[in-house]
Amino acid sequence: MTKQTELTAILASWDERDKTILAILCDLDESTTSTDAISEQIRWMYNSRARHRIKRGFKRVTRQSSSKDMPCPSYEALLAGAAKKLGIQKHCTTINEHERYIPQAVIVAALAKMNPAQRDRFFTQEFNASPMWEAAGIKSREIGGLRTAASVLALANASGHAIYAGATTALGFATHAVGITLPYAAYTGLSATIAQLIGPPGWLALATYGFFKVTGTDWNKLMPVLLTIIATKHRCEILSRQRTQAAITP
Repeated sequence: MTKQTELTAILASWDERDKTILAILCDLDESTTSTDAISEQIRWMYNSRARHRIKRGFKRVTRQSSSKDMPCPSYEALLAGAAKKLGIQKHCTTINEHERYIPQAVIVAALAKMNPAQRDRFFTQEFNASPMWEAAGIKSREIGGLRTAASVLALANASGHAIYAGATTALGFATHAVGITLPYAAYTGLSATIAQLIGPPGWLALATYGFFKVTGTDWNKLMPVLLTIIATKHRCEILSRQRTQAAITP
């Protein structure tokens, strides 16, 4: 991936609700929703290894530490780092592959940590999938209505919305794996359902949830942040395509 996209460019078109969700995941106050503040917090989490190295040489390190030593990662750098952490970097060459494979890897890892009863609920328990599609302005009888989480992912893939559905599903797992509790309204459709299906936050046992362990970059916090960016980015793209189509349709 040669293209490098600044996070502020991606967040610039987000509404306040979406930026509030990201602020919460970044351990910021809900009122701190500026793109600069969120990007700065992501920079701080991404460079945790460099931060600790600087601390060893100085008595303290501040948020004003040199951006040369601790640069803000681009969107592509976050994708590449997550893929490496998940051990799938050899299979990811394009942005699209990163956005597809990263949520899938998180989902597979989460399912592996479930007990049989929890996995059974994932594959068999039905829920109303409409809120997820409505959030992206998608109106289709074929993919709406009552579905299981597994069937929603299959339908999303067939309808061309695999990344959006996959990232929201993985977000539900990721936030619960590390014990993050978000307001119900902070989830987008399927993520809320996943939260209900898999039980209380933290049950996935962070100590054994390998790819969330903090070694270098703080993926303990960054994985949910990245999944939120992927899901929201694609939801915004879906809505944008629909507005463009509506504008040209007589």
